[in-house]
Amino acid sequence: MQTNNSQEVFNALPMMLAYPAFLAGYRTVDEALNDHLFSNYLTTFIEQDVMPFVESEESPSQHDARSQWRGRFSTPTLSDPLINVCFDGASKLPSLILPTLCDLLDQNRDIQRMAFLLAAYGHYLSANTDDTGASYEPNDTHLHQHDWAKVNSEDVVALLEISTMATARLHTYSHFVAMYKSYRTQIAKYGVVFLLKQMAYNRLAM
Repeated sequence: MQTNNSQEVFNALPMMLAYPAFLAGYRTVDEALNDHLFSNYLTTFIEQDVMPFVESEESPSQHDARSQWRGRFSTPTLSDPLINVCFDGASKLPSLILPTLCDLLDQNRDIQRMAFLLAAYGHYLSANTDDTGASYEPNDTHLHQHDWAKVNSEDVVALLEISTMATARLHTYSHFVAMYKSYRTQIAKYGVVFLLKQMAYNRLAM
């Protein structure tokens, strides 16, 4: 099992936020963080998906975790355009996100927020239009021609086998693949906000 340190965890937060928030129509980090749906999504990610794997001597309390992740977004970062944070995800996601996802899969833990993130990333790369109807041009310099073929494949699972993520073999985890495919479908049909609300409702109902 891979163990994350706290710095790696907090470095991942902008990526967790950027793709779904951009698709929802937000254009800066602070706009997205002012939406409780997105700030609660990040808090849940820290408390449920990350803290169990942070080395015990570094592990913050839940109260400290909330404060620390908010502190990760400094004043200059808050004004950053989300499109800049989205840039080059193929090189950043494997180092910032995949270690935590692999830990969650190995421990048979909740992977819905990770499936949601990768579904949002895949939709961001292929849709070229956000949930408000605004057009954009994705920019990911680490995707080669054969990777773009996977991105634009009718089989959305092909995204999980792009060159920078292939070694994680995510396509071999059937429960993850099923959730990821479901989320891709829901994002395409209803948008990321609808799906985030569904996830929040299901969490409260448990």
